[in-house]
Amino acid sequence: MHKLENTCLALEKVVRLTVWLGALLFPALIIVCVYEVGARYLFNASQIWAFDITFMLHGALFMLSGAYGLQKKVHVRIDLFSDMMPRRVQSLMYAVLYAAIFIPAIWILGEAALLRSWSAYVSDEVELMSAWGPLIWPFYAAMTLGIFALVLQTLVEVIRHVVGIFGVQHQDPEDGKLGA
Repeated sequence: MHKLENTCLALEKVVRLTVWLGALLFPALIIVCVYEVGARYLFNASQIWAFDITFMLHGALFMLSGAYGLQKKVHVRIDLFSDMMPRRVQSLMYAVLYAAIFIPAIWILGEAALLRSWSAYVSDEVELMSAWGPLIWPFYAAMTLGIFALVLQTLVEVIRHVVGIFGVQHQDPEDGKLGA
C-alpha cells in the first residue's frame, strides 16, 4: 500500500508541475492585457496581436490548471445522491465512472490534441481567424499537456477510489483532509 501511495504522490507532483507552468503564463497574460488597454485607451492604438495572445495564454492557463483542480477537488460536482451513500459505495461508483467513462474520453481528446499539435507544428499552421496569424502549435501543445495531466490525475483518483473500496482512506498531506 505504501508503494501505491508513493506512486500517487509522484504523479501528483507531475500534475503540480503543469499548474506551475500555467502560473508562469499568468504574469504574461496580465502584461498583455494591461498593455493593450493602455495602448487602446491612452494612445488610440489597438494592437493587432493582443486578442490572439490573450486567448492563447488564457486557454493554456485554463487547460494546464484543470488537473490541479481535480487534485484539489474544486471542480463542480453534483453529489446530492452520492453523499447519502456509504463511503465504500461512493468509492466504487467514482472508480467505475472515472475508469470506464472519464479516462477513455479524455484519452481520446488527448490523442486528438497531440495529433493536432504535431500537425500544426510540422505544417507551421497559423490561426486563420486572426488578422495577425500567429503560429497555433504552442497553444495546442499546452492543451495537450493539460489533457494528459488530467489523465494522470484521474488515474490517481481511480487508484485512491479503488483503495477506498477496501476501507483505506487517503489523507492529503497538504490539508490533512481524508478522501478516497
